[in-house]
Amino acid sequence: MIDKTVWILLLNFNGYEDTLECIETLFTSKSKQLKLLIVDNASTDNSLININKWLESKDITSSKVFYKTSPDMFSTSSKENSNITLISSDSNNGYAAGNNIGIKYVLQHASKKDFIWILNNDTLVRPDTLENMINSYNQLENDAIALLGSKILNEDLSLQSIGDIIENTNEKNKDNLEVKHICGCSIFFRVENFDSIGFLPEEYFLYYEETDWMKSIRQKGLKIFTSLKSEVIHKHAKSTGGAYSPLVLYYMTRNQILFHKKYFGAFAYSLVVFKLFFRNILRVIYYFFYDVKLSKSIFKGTIDGIRNVKGKQKIS
Repeated sequence: MIDKTVWILLLNFNGYEDTLECIETLFTSKSKQLKLLIVDNASTDNSLININKWLESKDITSSKVFYKTSPDMFSTSSKENSNITLISSDSNNGYAAGNNIGIKYVLQHASKKDFIWILNNDTLVRPDTLENMINSYNQLENDAIALLGSKILNEDLSLQSIGDIIENTNEKNKDNLEVKHICGCSIFFRVENFDSIGFLPEEYFLYYEETDWMKSIRQKGLKIFTSLKSEVIHKHAKSTGGAYSPLVLYYMTRNQILFHKKYFGAFAYSLVVFKLFFRNILRVIYYFFYDVKLSKSIFKGTIDGIRNVKGKQKIS
């Protein structure tokens, strides 16, 4: 049983249909002490209007909050006392920034023993997903746990990810596995651990922010686990146009280079970039005959990574 509130953070950008489908599965949860926080990352498809209409059709009230990037400030436009809060951001500064908005709001309203569950809006959960997550966290709480992830399934229920497994790891038990990295579509932690965990790094805009975040967490001697009994279905890469869209290929290409620059020494970084440069040139040539836009995205991502270009960029 849950003795503290779980703040579920859903980030939405032009994907209200996925968000509503995710919410419907959350409503089936066996765990009832929940607060749902929907952060809209400056959508252009009337997402908040459609989400609000859907909630009203279910006779569900929600609190309305506006987030202004500069200054870093929340303002409440409605006074409803509800377990569902809709936050509208004035700009889209990326995946990490959007989730950080939600974390900031929780930090202002939660108790230290409460939980935060970062959940992708293009996911579906089972009735016992959260309950099993809580049980796993309680089992691991005395083992320097920082983050807990779920077993991620594809829509056909085949395995998508259980995280980046540590070789020769000593499993706490058969239900929980220590990993280097968990899939970012389901991340669970206690509010009181935030000072050690910190915000997600925002310089990547999209992709690699979780890799960076989790590497920095493990460098502090903290641990990351996957709960094998907590299952989440993930509609992989749907929110970014698919696994091979120009957007995905640009940020994956660029941010891989930025990540290595941040964590590798000068000599090791030079070797990695040399290898990545020639590999990416071959990819540019290959995709040129398949889709010129994809080819251009890989080339621009490579050059921008080497030039240390960060943040949101225009992808033609």
